[in-house]
Amino acid sequence: MQWSDIDFENKIIHVNGTLKYIAKAKVKYMIDEPKSESSKRDILMLDNLVTVLREHRKRQLATRMLLGDKWRPELGFENLVFTGGFGRCISETALYEDMKKIRTQIREDGHAFGAHTPHSLRHTFATRGFEKGIPPKVMQEILGHKSITMTLDIYSHVLPDKKAEEINKLAAMF
Repeated sequence: MQWSDIDFENKIIHVNGTLKYIAKAKVKYMIDEPKSESSKRDILMLDNLVTVLREHRKRQLATRMLLGDKWRPELGFENLVFTGGFGRCISETALYEDMKKIRTQIREDGHAFGAHTPHSLRHTFATRGFEKGIPPKVMQEILGHKSITMTLDIYSHVLPDKKAEEINKLAAMF
């Protein structure tokens, strides 16, 4: 995601592409098309995310100023929202290592926390959304699924408690 993908004024993130790593190429990264047309989407931001991203941008700019010539992003990736320490693209391996460190810290703080991946965090987001009653069609659009069937097939197992709650609504009718 690049800073130009974020519209702070309207609180929207424009999802236009994905960062792709190419192992055996001279240029290691490229912006690729999303998996499907529905993956290109606009996602509304919560106010607290707007605040977090603005603060992150300030810290990133301060780091860039501090590092000067040592800030060396890959050509064409000068405005990434999330970078490694010297402005470079974050590799998948580095991302997983950072997630391990976060998990370790959470556990050391006495909290239970499973082995999460970026994809499992997406799954958790969707699960919590369904638990809070967000309609499946809205979740489909947020997640960028091509069809509602995909969304329902993946997340229908999430709702056993919800099923009991809904069936009890029927009982109230009689």
